[in-house]
Amino acid sequence: MRPPNPEAEPALSDSDRVLLRKSVRDLLSARWPAEKAVQQSVDSQQVVAIWRALAEQGLAALGSNGAEAGLREILLVFEEFGRAACPAPLIGAVAANIVLATQQSDAVRALLEDIHQGQAIVALALGAFDGDLAAGQATMRGGRLSGTISFVEDVQAATHVLVVTDTPTGMAIVDCKAAGIASRTAPGLAIPALSELTFENTPAMGLAASSEILAAVALLARLASAARALGAAERGFELAVDNAKVRKQFGQFIGQFQAIQHKLANGLISLDGARLALESAATAYDSGNPYWRVFASSALAFSSPALRTVSIETHRALGAIGYAEEHEAPRHFRRVHADLARFGGVSRARAELADAVLGPIG
Repeated sequence: MRPPNPEAEPALSDSDRVLLRKSVRDLLSARWPAEKAVQQSVDSQQVVAIWRALAEQGLAALGSNGAEAGLREILLVFEEFGRAACPAPLIGAVAANIVLATQQSDAVRALLEDIHQGQAIVALALGAFDGDLAAGQATMRGGRLSGTISFVEDVQAATHVLVVTDTPTGMAIVDCKAAGIASRTAPGLAIPALSELTFENTPAMGLAASSEILAAVALLARLASAARALGAAERGFELAVDNAKVRKQFGQFIGQFQAIQHKLANGLISLDGARLALESAATAYDSGNPYWRVFASSALAFSSPALRTVSIETHRALGAIGYAEEHEAPRHFRRVHADLARFGGVSRARAELADAVLGPIG
């Protein structure tokens, strides 16, 4: 997906996006209900099933043609994933659609078709482009991949891994059934857990991808994670609002206390601000704005602390019930903090923004 012609009209209207949101939300409500979301998240068969259902809606092709659906639509879908606590493996598909579209081989075209049909699931391993110094890296030599990459999601259900390498080709695609690949689950805050992948002379298909494309894919992954965190934070906030309307203390609903009112009012402002910032970044990308990366860094720098605060205040407004794992709130708290800590977190976004405004230091 390349930024389209700045003169072009948006392919989807606001009403189209409302319908898209409704269709995704309805599907997730039916296939990924709140009372089963946590259990299904650790069941690879359930993840495969929801992925195929999403592919039937055409969502597995997101990223392959910006003229049909752009970054605004991608972030909208991730927001719904966060709201439903659904770990659908879309980010690898988006990255694959962007990178593989420039490749000419029959094998690549066949893989793309499998992705769009929901028959293939791609995990994205960013390595050196992850933004975390502990993410590791992989080296491609003679069609063989070696190295260790951490903080990879979607591995449990993946059929392929799209790996950023430290070689001139830029990327490689690996079949998860290939010899020499091993995965280890890394305990983390959110469910399902991230994974560490080790490659030992693993057969792989090298893909030509410029450093600019790799950086763009990594930034899009960061925006997608922020959008998912937004959806999770918003759902948690809704639970707090509903609770404030029915829970009583000292003979009155807690929503009548000014302390709760202020927390919820500030939360609503932060949620709206984060959404507008992410939409602005996505619109800049979709319209071909040459400064879209600045918009993206700004959105990440604002939304990360804002959504963290919303998540914390949600728990305070809910009280003790918000800490019970039987309640829906904890899963959203975990998702918000886990997603916003990834890819270098807010510190990386602030540094990028400072470089854009002031220029690199040193």
